[in-house]
Amino acid sequence: MEWMFLKMLLSLGAVLALMFGLVFVLKRFVLPGGAATDISVPVQVLGRKSLQPKKSVVILKVAERILVVGVSDQGMHMLTELTEDEVHKAEAKSSVSSPQGRKSGFAAQLQATLNTMVNRTLEKKNA
Repeated sequence: MEWMFLKMLLSLGAVLALMFGLVFVLKRFVLPGGAATDISVPVQVLGRKSLQPKKSVVILKVAERILVVGVSDQGMHMLTELTEDEVHKAEAKSSVSSPQGRKSGFAAQLQATLNTMVNRTLEKKNA
């Protein structure tokens, strides 16, 4: 009886070792991307705009290409590719639309929220 139990454990160990060995060989030699870890491509995030809590649009510069990518729970999807001229025109347009003295981005949103909260507090005190 003890011999059958020992034989079963040895058989199970041999099958598990064979499975792990097969997975190692597949990852190392057969599946694509296993040996391409030494190559590094520079990726730079040029901009990001959040559309909803878990959805956003990101502009990336990857190996001298400018890509617009949509990011969501389901993954990342390339939307379009921009040229350098299109990026420079958009930057120039956004700098013209926001005067130098005014804050933009997070600082402006925070200031607007604080102003709203202060105004509501003052209105409640005056009422």
